[in-house]
Amino acid sequence: MNGQPETILVSPMEWGLGHTVRLVPFISRALADGHQVILASDGASLNFLRYRFPELVWIRLPFYSIRYPENGRFFRKLIAQGPGILKAIRSNHRQVGEIVSAYMITRIICDHRYGLYHAGIHSIFITNQLWLKAPKGWSFGEGLVYWLHRRALRQFSEIWIADYEGVPNISGLLTHPKRLPANARYIGPVSRFENVVAERPPYARPFTLLALVSGPEPQRTLFENLLKARFKRDRTPALIFRGIPPASPDVIPAISEEGTVMLINHASDEYIAWYILEASEIICRPGNSTLSDLDFFGKSALLVPTPGQTEQEYVARHLEAMGTFTVIEQTDL
Repeated sequence: MNGQPETILVSPMEWGLGHTVRLVPFISRALADGHQVILASDGASLNFLRYRFPELVWIRLPFYSIRYPENGRFFRKLIAQGPGILKAIRSNHRQVGEIVSAYMITRIICDHRYGLYHAGIHSIFITNQLWLKAPKGWSFGEGLVYWLHRRALRQFSEIWIADYEGVPNISGLLTHPKRLPANARYIGPVSRFENVVAERPPYARPFTLLALVSGPEPQRTLFENLLKARFKRDRTPALIFRGIPPASPDVIPAISEEGTVMLINHASDEYIAWYILEASEIICRPGNSTLSDLDFFGKSALLVPTPGQTEQEYVARHLEAMGTFTVIEQTDL
């Protein structure tokens, strides 16, 4: 993104904050290079971007409100929502044409937004999941799904893979299929904490265990409640980052205490970095953005995959087999 100033549309998928926080370094670099950035998303993802970059123009660009089950049977639920997801992709593609014209967009950077490409515009698709993992009994269809996935990604000028190119790596087969799309390249793990100087929060208190709660509902809340109950029962001095950015940049994120547990809705990158560095133990989901942040800081963690999310279950076992992380099922908390 060098040369003449550009107007860049940046848009993450809003299924949890992982796809959103991964775009922070790209937005920061674009602004530092003198480019204009237009933000487009919805829900908590848009709230986060507005909080993190309050000076930027933003557009509400909803995708599809995916419904996650409480029983962990996500794959079955996802298949039923397939027609709605495809309709949302087509709708986003029509909308991006209007946005390109209205704001004179010259480049698009998206994270898992399959409809955000436009003829004549350099469009970049960031991903940590090329190969899609199926539940047990369905793995015979993974090759066909990957073929279809590659065809869908042909619409984009470039595919940026957020992982190491060689071994060791974070995501195993998900980012290292035998055949890459022709327009794909590895960019390494992406952490929003690059160029961030850790700073002790004024409200900090002693703690031993840090929990980073993330992901879409209802599993985000279920995970938080399980952790909170466990910490309170064991009287563990713990801190839970709830991953809930405020709906407006002017709102101060809530902080509360329940016994030995402090709950923080959201915080600045400087404060979160300090907590990660100070933590004796960390517990979190094996989402790619969280794992990339831990890799950046050289920290390990106890991983709790979201029940039914096959990619998280696979990645957790992949990292456990490498000896770098420990894994526990949510039901064993």
